[in-house]
Formats: sequence, structure tokens, C-alpha cells
Amino acid sequence: MSLSDLKKSKDGNTKKRQFTVDEFISDAENYAKGAPEIVSSDINNQLNLTQAVIAAKKYVADKKAEQEAANKTKKPFRHATFTLSEEAITQLSELAIETKLAKSHILRILIDELCNKAQQEKIHKLLGSKID
Repeated sequence: MSLSDLKKSKDGNTKKRQFTVDEFISDAENYAKGAPEIVSSDINNQLNLTQAVIAAKKYVADKKAEQEAANKTKKPFRHATFTLSEEAITQLSELAIETKLAKSHILRILIDELCNKAQQEKIHKLLGSKID
């Protein structure tokens, strides 16, 4: 009598399917295809390989969508210190009060506008050049 004979089952029956090592190894191909015959006793309740791949792809897509949503809410800003004149500080404060925007947001808008304007001027100079 071995220790495995002492193991209880739900119905009190300790019947096990007997198979050889060679059968077990040959069933590895079926297992890889998602349809094991020996290893699994309840094949009908398991996902087949195609369903498992679809479920995995859906899981990855959901995680990627969650990550992208989280990245959109985070704004990667860096702290910077600038020295401004009293007049510039007063004007910036007035703009912030009038527009109800943060001072840093106003500065980002103005910098973006200046960069776009400079790019437009560069394009006009290049297109207006008479050099062949």
C-alpha cells in the first residue's frame, strides 16, 4: 500500500487513469495544441488554444488602454525657475485673474504661440528665397 492509496476523493473512490510514460510524453503535443487527452480530466470546461489566445489579446489590449488613459491624465511637467521683472509679474498675475488659468499654463500657451510664429516666419523666408 502506498501513500497515494490513502488519499480521499469526493466520492470515496480512488480510481486513477493508468498510462505509460510514453503515452504521457506523446500527449504533450496535444497539450501544446490546447487539447490534452491524458493530463486534463475535464477537457470540455477548458478553453481551447484559439479561445485562450483571443482572451490573452483582449487582456493585453485592455491593459494597454488603461495605461494610455493613465498617461493622458498625467502631464509630464518639470519645475523651472525664472526671473521676471515686477511689470511682467504684474501682467502675468492680471492675465491669470482675467482668464482664470494658472500662470504656468499661460506661459506654456505663450511659448507655444511664439514657437509656432517663429516656425511660420522661417517657412516664409525659405519659400520666399530667390536662391536656386
